[in-house]
Order: sequence, then C-alpha cells, then structure tokens
Amino acid sequence: SSGINAEYGAKGEKKIQDIIKQVDAFPKVEESYVTTNSFGGIVTLICWIGIGFLLYSEINDFLTPNVEYKYEVDKDKDSQLSIHVDMTVKMHCNLIGADVLDLWGRDIGNTEMVKEEMVPFELAENQRLFLKLQGGVDSIGKAHASLEEMMGEIHKKLVPRDDRGIEVPKDGCRFYGSIPVNKVKGNFHILSGRSVNIAGMGHAHLQFGEVAKNFSHRIDSFSFGDRVHGMLYALDGEHKIAPTSDYSFQYFVQIVPTKYISKEMNIQTYQYTVQEEVRAVPDNAGTAGIVIKYQFSPIAAIVQVKEKNWVIFLTRMLGIVGGIISTSGLLNLIVTESFEFICGCFQRRKSQQKSTSTSS
Repeated sequence: SSGINAEYGAKGEKKIQDIIKQVDAFPKVEESYVTTNSFGGIVTLICWIGIGFLLYSEINDFLTPNVEYKYEVDKDKDSQLSIHVDMTVKMHCNLIGADVLDLWGRDIGNTEMVKEEMVPFELAENQRLFLKLQGGVDSIGKAHASLEEMMGEIHKKLVPRDDRGIEVPKDGCRFYGSIPVNKVKGNFHILSGRSVNIAGMGHAHLQFGEVAKNFSHRIDSFSFGDRVHGMLYALDGEHKIAPTSDYSFQYFVQIVPTKYISKEMNIQTYQYTVQEEVRAVPDNAGTAGIVIKYQFSPIAAIVQVKEKNWVIFLTRMLGIVGGIISTSGLLNLIVTESFEFICGCFQRRKSQQKSTSTSS
C-alpha cells in the first residue's frame, strides 16, 4: 500500500508541474538556437551602464528630502514669543543700558531679563575662527538651501571659550538673556546712559557728564522664538567697528513666522531678514547707539518635509530595469535585422554583377 501511495503521490506532483508549465508566460529558447555577436555585447554593456546610472540617480533622489514650501496669512496675532540676545559692546556696563520698546511705547525689557557682565571685547583666535566660519556658512546658505548638515554642525554649537590662557582686559559689556514680547512692531536698543523706568512714561537713559562713546559691537546670537539647529539667523556673527565716537548702527528686521513639519518634529519658530544703516551722528542731530527695529510679516511660511513612498520607489526601479532591457533588446533586433538586410542586398548585387560578367 505504501508503494501505491507513493506512485499516486508522484503522479499528483507531476500533474501539478504540468499545469504550472502551461501557464508559463516566459517561454524558453533552446540554447542551441541562441547566437551571440559583438554588437549584441556592446548593446548589453551600454544597457547595464545605463541601468546603473539611472538606478543611482533614482536612489539619490529617494534619499534627498522632499521639502515643500507653503505660505498663508498669519492668524496667530495674540501669542507671545521671546527675543534671545547675546551681544557685546565695547563700553563699560555702567555707561550704557539695553531695553525693548514696542509699538505702543511700552517698556518691555529690564535689567532682570537682560543680564550684563564685563568681558574682553577682542576675541581669541579660536573664537574669531568660529565666527568667521559661521559667517561663511550664513553667506553660502543664503544662496543654497541644501546645506542642512553643515549648518547643523556649526549652529548647534556656541561660541567656544577663550583659549588664550592669560588675563585679558575686560573692556566690553555683554548683554544676554531672553525677553518675552508681543507680536507687534518694536525695537531692541542699546544707548549711552543707564536705563531708568519712569512710572507710566516708559523709560529714559540717564547720563551724567560727557563720556567717550564706542558702539563697536559683535552679535554672537540674535533670534526670535525657539532656536532651531541648522537654521540661519542673519545677525549671528555680526561684527561692527565704529570709526568715531558718535556713530549710529540701525538694523531693520523683518520677521516671518515659520512652522517646520517633519516626521521627527513640529516646531513653530521665526526667521528674519535684515537690512542695516550705519552713519555718523552730527551734534544735536540724533543719538549714537545700536537699534534693532523689528516688525512681523503678516504672511507665515510652512516648511514641510514629506516622506517618499517605498512602493513608488520600487516601482520606478523595476520600471527602469525592465524598460531599458526591453528597449535594448528591440534596438538590438532592429539593428541586427537591418544590418543583415543591407549585407544581403550587397551580396545579391555582387552575385548579379558576377553572373553578368561571366555570361559576357
């Protein structure tokens, strides 16, 4: 009985194999009927080179993030954000003061929000190199958008510590801190004289006697809202030297609310552009100092990084391979048949000429 069962089992397997063979959509050609030639080899080589190049391009495109930019009216006008500032002025802290005023004349900043400390104004070599490198990344990044990795490596670091290892005169006043503000036009300013709050009237900068002014300054960082690694901030690394004592530095900042959306994060932050005006201030014709005037754009930007579909990617890859192989096979067939046809015509003409000469 076991032998009979084995026989029936073998017949069943053979029947299944016969059924599968009948539905084979890829008929096989006997090897003895297949011929090869040098032209076919060249076409095959070109075919594989083309497949390799297109596959590389497709993989590179798939690995490159797909970034979409959208713009809409900013409807969020009631929220608050913070100004993050870290800058140094080449004057003693007792002679100058920093404040923020908004459109309605309200005094927002105060000494508790913006801290002060005396530091060396001249940077060490490693600090100058860092700011120079940061400025180079900023200038390139304004022309090219695909510098995320480089920008991330630079902007995620703070200005390094002084590595001179010697006592350096502290001739500069560093202002640093975060100031909450409303989304209305305002200005951050550093002027000569200590800032004093006046109840119901904002504030004033009181100065006793004439003092030597030097508003040379550098801005290590200046941003609105949460800082995002890899984002360019136009004022970061700014370094200005005042040629004379009565010089005014004004920066006009246009802020664009920006939302970053990706698989890893969903962040609301603020980018900005800046224009500057540097001028000497004649006597009784203005005030020397540093003023950063800012206003918010009514248009918000949405930057979204979209994931690419694996199914579409694999479909395109298979389409490239199959398409090139099919096209190259057709090209090889057309060229080979044309070549054989032309050679046959020459051969027949040669035979006719030979037979004509023999008969004559």
